[in-house]
Amino acid sequence: MADGDWRLMGQHTWLAGRPLRRRQWTAHRPGWDHDHCAFCHAEIAAAQTGHASLTSGYVTADDGYTWICQPCFDDFKDKFNWQVPPDDDQP
Repeated sequence: MADGDWRLMGQHTWLAGRPLRRRQWTAHRPGWDHDHCAFCHAEIAAAQTGHASLTSGYVTADDGYTWICQPCFDDFKDKFNWQVPPDDDQP
């Protein structure tokens, strides 16, 4: 992936090497109905809607806060050195 990719906005400083889990989306706080991919800003929610076509993705394992969609995970997993436990790589 090229360093000039429009999705790269400094995430390397806080996402490089972070452990991730593959999960169905759940609210991080009461009242939240979706999150956004930290790279492409695609909406990830519990159910598909007109705005959110994704219902799962990769979330930071330590705090469950930052979400990454499957396409961005695939594009940046090597650059960011992400590791997902083999038994955890499923929605």
